[in-house]
Amino acid sequence: MNKMNCILLTVFIVLIAYCSSGYALKCYVCDNSPVLCSTNATCAHGDDSCLQIRLATLKTYGCWKRSRCNMNEIADDFAVDHFDFYCCQKDFCNESPAIMASKTTFSIATVMTMIWMLCF
Repeated sequence: MNKMNCILLTVFIVLIAYCSSGYALKCYVCDNSPVLCSTNATCAHGDDSCLQIRLATLKTYGCWKRSRCNMNEIADDFAVDHFDFYCCQKDFCNESPAIMASKTTFSIATVMTMIWMLCF
């Protein structure tokens, strides 16, 4: 492969990875789970965020609207006090807010490294 083909292939892969027209968000969805949630769903139209609510040892996961990601809205809808919450806007990002390493980014970086190793 010549250098120009490698560059074009790399640009093409990056564009495909980051173009997401008509894309629906996917989130973990569980109510009052004592362990990490493994159930997931595609969010309904209008839900543009994933939500995680932490109450002592229990966590609730779901789809949510970014405009409603605040203490008052969540407290009213879930009828809870003294909780932490986390809203995010990437697939399955409500799994664990402490670790935000994107699996997609890691995959793209791996593929691109392999392409560059083959080209040079």
